[in-house]
Formats: sequence, structure tokens, C-alpha cells
Amino acid sequence: MNWIISVIIISSILALISIWLEYRRSNRRYLVWRILACIIAIGALACLVLPITYQSQTQIMKGDNNAVLLTEGYTKDSISNNYKFIFTTDKAIKEAYPKAVLLSGLEEVAQHRSAIKNLYILGYGLSTDELKTLSHVATTYTAPKIPAGIQTIDWQGKLKAGEQLQVQGRFNNTASKSVKLVLKGLNTGLDSVNIAANQTADFELATHTKSTGRQTFNLIGISGSDTITNETLPFIIEPAKPVKVLMLSAAPNFETNFLKNWLSSNGYAVAARAVISKDKISQDFVNMNKLPLDRLTSNLLAQFDAVIGDLSALKTLGGPESAALKQQVTLNGLGVIVRADSADKNASWLQQDFAITTVAAKGQLTTALRLQNQQAKTAVLNVDPSYINSRSNTQNLVYDTQNHILASSAMAGAGRIAFTTLNHTYTWMLAGNGKDYSALWSLLIGKAVRKAAPMANWQIASATPSVSESVKLEYQGTALTSSITIDQSVLAPQQNRFVPYSWSVTYWPNQIGWQQVRTGGNTSALWYTYAKSNWNSLKILKKIADTKNYIENQPKINSVTKQIQQTAKVEVPKFYFYLILLIACSFLWIERKLAI
Repeated sequence: MNWIISVIIISSILALISIWLEYRRSNRRYLVWRILACIIAIGALACLVLPITYQSQTQIMKGDNNAVLLTEGYTKDSISNNYKFIFTTDKAIKEAYPKAVLLSGLEEVAQHRSAIKNLYILGYGLSTDELKTLSHVATTYTAPKIPAGIQTIDWQGKLKAGEQLQVQGRFNNTASKSVKLVLKGLNTGLDSVNIAANQTADFELATHTKSTGRQTFNLIGISGSDTITNETLPFIIEPAKPVKVLMLSAAPNFETNFLKNWLSSNGYAVAARAVISKDKISQDFVNMNKLPLDRLTSNLLAQFDAVIGDLSALKTLGGPESAALKQQVTLNGLGVIVRADSADKNASWLQQDFAITTVAAKGQLTTALRLQNQQAKTAVLNVDPSYINSRSNTQNLVYDTQNHILASSAMAGAGRIAFTTLNHTYTWMLAGNGKDYSALWSLLIGKAVRKAAPMANWQIASATPSVSESVKLEYQGTALTSSITIDQSVLAPQQNRFVPYSWSVTYWPNQIGWQQVRTGGNTSALWYTYAKSNWNSLKILKKIADTKNYIENQPKINSVTKQIQQTAKVEVPKFYFYLILLIACSFLWIERKLAI
């Protein structure tokens, strides 16, 4: 039952009751007039509630007028006298520019579309959902200058205790003074970088984490004595489960010994096997119980998360050992890091995705390195003149200053193989460059190590979910057989019509902070809700990008300029119904007084 029918039914019941009350009065004087006044009063009251309109013929110049929509970030100088209509949906803009017509929603723009030749959007633009309401209006947009502040930002949402938190992004400083970006956590400045005046520059901040659980750091921008930005960086630190590493060496060497010591000092569980002679091997165990390493089996390899081995040692594995290693890698996700310590041309399944080119050179070369996701170069290192060829199915991890690839990785079934030609990284440790050494081997191990199966594959579709704004959560996996609860609110997921294993749910968070997604009473995912003031520059950039993309892809809308007769709905002013109600009620009141 819609609203209009409800009002009519209620009014009819009130009218019948009023007529009956007047009819049963003993005083029959002016009975017809009293009944008529009751009906008129109730009818006027209903008209005040309902929209009463009539059809009117108006002459307009179809498509002969330009209109402008003012959004946040517009400038008054950009508003010309050629605009017939000036609209806005922002109350603050209406107060600053009283000539603008304040609309309750963008749907009202569509009501004027027959009289609008083109709608110009000024300012930072609109969101994707808002732009959909303008699909029948020819629209033009000129993007403003990029606002000051953070342009891009990225950091790890989850990391292990002891791992390095890396915050990378780009900052646009439009001021005449430099801006200092500070990474702050636990009431302490952890790292900082300066952005020069009138510069747009990339930045990187980093710190090591120790405590576990949910954490929130802050990225603060300071210009002189003023704080110009203060953003929240939420992340989760999980307890560091010891990663078990098996090291295989063709012979004892400095590279293996230094790496074994570094792994053990950083909490890894290490088992090392090195060939001493044809029939003799050495076995070392750190942070773990002893295991029989004389023969590699599938059950033995299943107890490790990664294998680090010399290429020469891996190639000399016996047939059963090589088959067991391949099975664990391709079927069960074991990771392998291969050090190309020889120029042996014999084919190996471990090397099939990594073709090596050796350049003629006198001895080793000295160069700094560039690691993936790290902008700063490392200290110089002696490298062999052997480089890995880039392929479409590999991911490049380490480069020299000439962009030669020195480490790369590729998928191998369920597992992953990392391949490197670096064989003298221990010299960094000898020179006191432990930071570069840790960064390199953390990168290689992180790319190759066996990955744990996720509890549930939840993704937050909104880049910066904010309080009191809709947030879309997406799930992919097995069927959701239990209810979904967020902050004690039970939600119904909607299954994707085209992807049966995909569901989505929309939620409006009402408080700032961590939110829990629970399925069947268990926590399946955690996500963070920001304050509305957080990441304002990123939200502005997204609006600009969404508006530009909409304009570039909108269908062509033809408007014909001619004078036409247009039938329009005109609402009857409520003033008339107030007047009728007052007259009818006044008559009934006076009649009562005179009848006494």
C-alpha cells in the first residue's frame, strides 16, 4: 500500500466519523453546512500532506541553455555569465555563493535536462554513484589543479612480528615551505622525510615491528609549526611462526654459513646439509630438532616451508630426491630459492623459467642494487657478470644500476621458485651493511616461502572506508552457510549472478576503528573504518578521476535547439490549502460558540 492510498483511506475514515458526530447532535441548525465544512477541512488537511499538481503548457528554448554544477574545490572566477542555471548540492557552497540553487539531490538536475544544452561540472567532481544520475544530461568537466597532500599511499595491512613496516607514497607540496612527513607510532617518531617546497616527490618511511595485535600508526605532515595532515595507518602484526628452512650446499662456503647464521638469529628454524666429500655430508640444526637429512623424501620436505640451495647441489640430487622435491613444490606449495653458483648447462626443471646470459668481463663487477618495492639503492656489492633474462611469466626482484636482472621468481604449480645469480652477499655483512643483507634475503624468502591457506577470502572494495558511508565487502570461496555479522549487525550477502562463488555485502559503519566480520560466530576478517576527515586528498583525487572517466566514456547526447511547447507538472502552493483549512475550522468553531 503506497502513501497516497494510505492518506486517502485515513482521510475517508476521519470524514465519516466527523459526519456521524455532526449528524447525532441534537441541534440540527446548519447541519448541511457543518458536514460540508468537516469534509472541506479534512480534504484540505490531506492536500497539505499530498503533492497536488496540475498540467501546464510552457514555452522554452529546448537545449539552448548552459548550466553549471558547483562542487567542492570550484573557484568563483570559473563561473561565467553564460550559465542559465547554477546548481549545487552542498550547503556550504550555497552559503558562499547565494546565487546557486541548492538541490536536495542530483535527480533534480534531470528534471531540467530538456532545457539544458550542456551541464558544466566545476570543482573536484562527483562520485561514481552520483554521476549515474546524470546519464541523460550532456556533461562537460574541466579538472582543477591537483590539490596539495598525499597523492598515493601504500603499506602492508598484515605483517609478522619483527618484519619491517614500509610506507610508500607520493606527496604534492604546493607551499613555499618544505613539508616534513613523520611516521609516528607508540607516541614516538619512528622515521621521517622532507618534501621540498613546490615539489611533488615520492617518499618511503620504514620501521621494524615487535609487538603483536592490531596497531594504528600515524603519518603526520608538518610545515613549519603547523600540522597540515594527520592520517591513520592501521595494520595487524601476527605472531611470527618460525619458518622452517632447509639449506642444501654442494660444499661448505662463506655464503651458506653467513646465511645460516642470519636465519638463526632472526628466528628461523634451519636445517643445513653440505657435501664434504663423495660419501660424506655435514648436517647442522638450529632452532629445531634433528632430522635425517641423508636422503630427501616427500615426508621430510613436507616439514619445511622453503628450500635454499646451490644450483649445483640441486642438480646432483638423485632421481627419487629430485622427484620428491618437485612433488612438494608443484603440489604442496613448497618454495625454493636457487643460487646459480655454476655455469652448468645441464637442463633442470628448477631453471626452465630462468635463462641466464653471461657477459664477457674480467672478473667480478661492483655495483649497487635496486630491490623490488624499495626506492633507495643498496650499498655496492661484487656480482658475477651473469644476468637473468626477463620473461612474461616471471617477476623481477633485484636489478643492478644498469637494469640487469639479478633475481627473479616464477610460479611452479602450487609453489614458487626464486632464482638469483648473487653469490657474494656475505660481503655486505663483513662491511657492516646488515640492513641491505636483511632486506635482500627477506625479499627472496618472502617471495618463495610456502603460503598458509587463508581462513576466508574477504576483500574491502572501498579504498578508504569511512564512518557513516557505505562500505562494500566482497567474499570469494565456498558457499556461505552461516550468517554474517558485523558489529552485532546481521547482514544478508548477495550472490553474484555471474560468479557463483562470489558474494557481496554493503555495510554502513557507525564508529571509527576496527570492524570484525564474523561468520558462524568466528572472526573471518578485520578491517578499519576511518574518520571522514582522513585521506581527504585521496578522496578528492578519486572524485576527479571518476568524473574525468565518466565524461570520456559518456554516450553522445544530442540536443536540438528550438522553441517548443512543453507540458510540465506544477505543484499547487500549500498556502491555499492552509487558507481553506483555516476558513472551514473557523466556521465550525464559531458555529459551536453561537449554538451554546
